[in-house]
Amino acid sequence: MALRPSLFAAFGIVALASCNPELDITAPYQENTIVYAFLDKDSITQYVKINKAFLGPDNGLVYAQVADSFEYRPDQLQAVVKEIKNGTVVNTYALQDTLWPHDPGIFAGPMHKLYYFQAQLDSSATYRLEATAKGNEIWAETPIVARVQPASNILSQPLRLIGIGGGYAFQTIKWTSSINGKRYDVSYRFNWDDVVGTDTIPRSFTQNLGSAVAIDLDGGENLEVVFDGESFFQTIGLRAGDNPQATKRIFRGVDILWAVAGPDLYNYLQLNSPISGLVEERPSYTNVNNGLGLFSTRRFREIKGKSLDSNTAPELAQGPYTAGLNFCIPGSDFGCN
Repeated sequence: MALRPSLFAAFGIVALASCNPELDITAPYQENTIVYAFLDKDSITQYVKINKAFLGPDNGLVYAQVADSFEYRPDQLQAVVKEIKNGTVVNTYALQDTLWPHDPGIFAGPMHKLYYFQAQLDSSATYRLEATAKGNEIWAETPIVARVQPASNILSQPLRLIGIGGGYAFQTIKWTSSINGKRYDVSYRFNWDDVVGTDTIPRSFTQNLGSAVAIDLDGGENLEVVFDGESFFQTIGLRAGDNPQATKRIFRGVDILWAVAGPDLYNYLQLNSPISGLVEERPSYTNVNNGLGLFSTRRFREIKGKSLDSNTAPELAQGPYTAGLNFCIPGSDFGCN
């Protein structure tokens, strides 16, 4: 459990400190290995972040400016990832290190160390990280999220967000859960071009539609979120009109996006979601044995370039939320001549 000192404990520390100016409240030096990785079957290169954390007598901001304070030297860390099927190790991948730029901040930069391996992951296998960091042996395991399967109408049919008789409609986005997929965050990406003089500038924004959680990890479960037609056009009106120099906007399609979390990533997200009650205490979560962090799996799926059906397209060009944005729609009665 994550610990938060009570007011009584805080008062006790102050009282003791006032009696003994030599009091040292820093715990004895103890180093912890921290791991973060999200294996993704759609990527050949898998990245693993491995750091060390410790408590020392000096200012933590000073330690953060020295890379050796939180990164292992090559002679201090050995790590592999093993691919296991039916209890048998079928492949072993040694982790290699590389340097990547990171955002400015309190930690030493401008580069930071990552570890990686290259493999075509198998969604029927389990992957086990084994590392020895300055003699400390850690390990963690994760399955791999299999591919999400959208319903056939999502793959083949245009979006219908205006009813046949007029009025805003709701479209249900349906899909079948994947093996080892626990939480599904669904969003859409609206794509268009701003036309400014002789320039055509590609633009887009992404908006969340909702989340669904599978009952188990076996796959094949029918899941869905609702796509609200009126909210769709309201959002376009608010987010696509931020360039007053654009004289015309060309509709380029809607992408439907799934982001899928494996079981340990789901648990981590649940425990770190915003606090909604009076109790602020929450447990920390790690699946790294003899260390801290998260070694899990995720996967993404996109259905790109969905069009608007014949009832919905006129709303983009003429509807009350978007008429002032001068949208045109190639291949429709509201073409871009």
